[in-house]
Amino acid sequence: MFGVSKKARTQAPKAAAPRIFVPFRAIGYVTNEVPFNIQARGQAYFLTTCVGTTFHIYDVAKMNLQFVGAHTSQPITALAALGDLTFVACGSDVVSYRRAKEVSRFTCGEDERLSIASLEIFGQHIISICSDNSVKLNDHTTGELYTTIDFDSSFTVTTLIHPSTYLNKILIGSNQGTMQIWNIRTSTMVYAFKSFNSPITCFTQTPVVDVIAVGLLDGSIVLHNIRTDATIMTLRQEGKVTAVTFRTDDQHVMASANMYGDIALWDLNRQKILHVMKGAHDGSIPSIQFLNGQPILMSSGADNAVKQWIFDSLDGLPRLLKSRSGHHQPPTHIKYYGEDGHFILSAGRDRSVRAFSTVRDSQSTELSQGSLSKKSKLLNLKIDELKLPLVTTLAASPAKEKEWDNILTAHWNEPGVRSWNYQRKALGAHIMTPKDGSTTKTVAVSSCGNFGFVGSASGGIDMFNMQSGLFRRSYEEDGHKKSVTGLQSDRLNRTLISGSLDGLLKLWDIKTGKCEHTMEMPSPITHLLLFTENNHLAVICDDLCIRIVDVENRRVVREFWGHSNRITDMTFSPDGHWLVSASLDATIRTWDLPTGHMVDIFRCESIATSLSFSPTGDYLATAHVDNVGIFLWANRMQFTTVSLRSITEDDVIRVALPTSSTLEDETEADNMFTTNEEVLALEPTIETPEQLTEQMITLSLLPKSKWQTLLNLDVIKSRNKPKEAPKAPEKAPFFLSTLPGVEPKFVATKKDEERSMEDSKMIRMSMLQPETVFMTLLKRGHTSSGSSSEKDYSDFFDHLKTLNPSAVDFELRSMSLDNDLAEPRYFLEAIECLLQQKRDFELAEAYLNLFLKIHGDVLVANPEAGLDDEEESESEDEDSEMESDADSDEEEERKQRKASKKLLKVKVNAVKAGPLSVSMRLRRLVGEHQREWKRLEELFQSTLCLIEFMRTKA
Repeated sequence: MFGVSKKARTQAPKAAAPRIFVPFRAIGYVTNEVPFNIQARGQAYFLTTCVGTTFHIYDVAKMNLQFVGAHTSQPITALAALGDLTFVACGSDVVSYRRAKEVSRFTCGEDERLSIASLEIFGQHIISICSDNSVKLNDHTTGELYTTIDFDSSFTVTTLIHPSTYLNKILIGSNQGTMQIWNIRTSTMVYAFKSFNSPITCFTQTPVVDVIAVGLLDGSIVLHNIRTDATIMTLRQEGKVTAVTFRTDDQHVMASANMYGDIALWDLNRQKILHVMKGAHDGSIPSIQFLNGQPILMSSGADNAVKQWIFDSLDGLPRLLKSRSGHHQPPTHIKYYGEDGHFILSAGRDRSVRAFSTVRDSQSTELSQGSLSKKSKLLNLKIDELKLPLVTTLAASPAKEKEWDNILTAHWNEPGVRSWNYQRKALGAHIMTPKDGSTTKTVAVSSCGNFGFVGSASGGIDMFNMQSGLFRRSYEEDGHKKSVTGLQSDRLNRTLISGSLDGLLKLWDIKTGKCEHTMEMPSPITHLLLFTENNHLAVICDDLCIRIVDVENRRVVREFWGHSNRITDMTFSPDGHWLVSASLDATIRTWDLPTGHMVDIFRCESIATSLSFSPTGDYLATAHVDNVGIFLWANRMQFTTVSLRSITEDDVIRVALPTSSTLEDETEADNMFTTNEEVLALEPTIETPEQLTEQMITLSLLPKSKWQTLLNLDVIKSRNKPKEAPKAPEKAPFFLSTLPGVEPKFVATKKDEERSMEDSKMIRMSMLQPETVFMTLLKRGHTSSGSSSEKDYSDFFDHLKTLNPSAVDFELRSMSLDNDLAEPRYFLEAIECLLQQKRDFELAEAYLNLFLKIHGDVLVANPEAGLDDEEESESEDEDSEMESDADSDEEEERKQRKASKKLLKVKVNAVKAGPLSVSMRLRRLVGEHQREWKRLEELFQSTLCLIEFMRTKA
């Protein structure tokens, strides 16, 4: 059955996207409990691992991430690869991808509960083990079902393999410990083996033909000859066998993995164990594999790690060569490090501190805690058991990272604070213990990087030197009575702010250690965060309220209510306009500090435990319960316009967490953004008029390059002239005459010219006088009804704004000077109309400047020109009438004299209203506009001074 399966399901109504933050991608994921797949492409090996609903492809040589697969609708349960294609099983579907693009899809059943446990490539077919105890064979190019093998309850399929050299045969293992060989072509069973008295967990082809390694649940590894049905040897390890592999570089060594994270190495010649790699992974190892012909072992674990082990020592024992890993327990505290926003410091429940790169995944690393692998071998303990206790809080300052330790961490139920060196990516040399000896609850590092502050459970606050780790001062005078839950220092290292469960907020002088001020909050304080640019302090209290305290004025200026459960963390945006908070109610809210409103809210699948805003304002990083990755949310304000109106609890939406792939399914992304635009369209829109009042001068919205370039266009053109003339083309042979030009063209004969003239239907432009859109709209505006100030030139100026500076210059220079400078007069009339409307002031000045540069001398030389066309036509008609009626009576002579007086009056008025007088009026209007603009600037400056005075007094 081919094609996408259409399942009948009820779809939930389409949810809108968050207003500000949208899912971008997840970092920190490497692999999970699904076995990996290694494929050789020439001399290179590529490793494909599963990460939830997507997959990663790594280059084995450098362990660099090459591709990230597309997002699937359900978690991936099995992987297989063939050439450029990657096959994944999600639910009952098998999807093939070429890199990150889906190529084909077929389904193995209509039941929604059906799942696929394993995939195996079989030539042009793919074999899948389904949860309904059946094995299906499909053509992976067309999706056509070739055959289905159904089993009863006496044979529960667990794994299968295609033995080498066995044509059309597969070996199937069961949960009952029996094996069967089936012919896929005929769908018949060829042979059934006896039971091994333990469920079969894995199959592996040995380097020897006919011999298969069988892994059992009881820890036994059986090398069995399937042709003779004889057991060659049986080995036994501790725990369930999860994977088996063999070296192929002339060393008879077998490796086996178990469910506890150990890898056992066996000498097949002596049938004895060589070495046990205790704690190779923290958790089950789903797959291990030796590279073909190389002493390199690849292993993956459920601890979110992929490791390379190389066998290059004389004793034949492996050492760790390369690895890629992330947290295998959820991170508890994250923080952006540095000003470029490329790295995130993270502390997790796996008792490790890591630095994740948001730009290049290969730069992510774990901060070393010493030679734990050697200690684990000596003490026979797992590496995680030797690590420091769980990190409860973390503080860092990049100011002195190249000189000494610059990171402090407080640990669970430990008084000592550990220092870390980010430059060396390792544990520091200092342990800072509070003087009262109680457990450390919070830490802080000064912005200069010289001092570290430690708050204890007994209410004590101590300061240490970061370089030497020595104690410097205690803040004991009028100190806290209960546990200190927050410490923050200002940017100038003058004031230390502390909060405690006693509900008191204290401001200390860092140099003297004296308490300068005490503020009492309505409930116990659980967390503090200071925005050093404006000294605004965010305080989380037990009454589920976030209070913003102005440290300079020492008063509460904002209160944010809305969370229905304990607030876990908060972070400021880089510009200080927003405060983002997370809570146990699974919501992430964004508060606008200037207005005091909530502008964004969305609910996640799991509770967010920590937040951090990128220093560049691009992303919001979140850490969640039961998720080992760190999730990045893109800030939509960076690339689109977002309405920041106040919202309520009714506007909360549910959003899925980001995946490892940068973009999810295109249709889902389109739906998300389309829905968001629909939501924005429902918001009340405010239409701003083009001009608030007729007495106010307004500017255009065009960029400066549209009109400023006009003032220096001659300089720009002279600068852009080519330094050298174009080179003449090579001369053609003497018998072929060519035309001059960049490209040589042969001269046509007279007969060809005559023939082309006769056949041509082209209209010669020299026979016409074409009129541009510029001039057409200008004349249309002039002929519109009304006086010069009431004429409509809006279409003309709309077109003029679309032209580039060179086009405007060309149009002005192309004006005709016929008909008593009619076209220049029309343009001056349009500029006068625009200035009287007090709109686009800078455009009018720039256009008028360029016009006077081009035609100013013509206007000055022709002060008497400028008679209106209509008046001229009327006078011509009157003159013709007078000539035709030369023999009329006295009455006609009287009319003639009256007409001549009228004509003289019209000519005098025309001289007064010529181009020169229009330019004088324009100059007067420009002067008035400049004086008005200067007055508005002075008024604006005085308003700013008044606002600053009121702010300082307040």
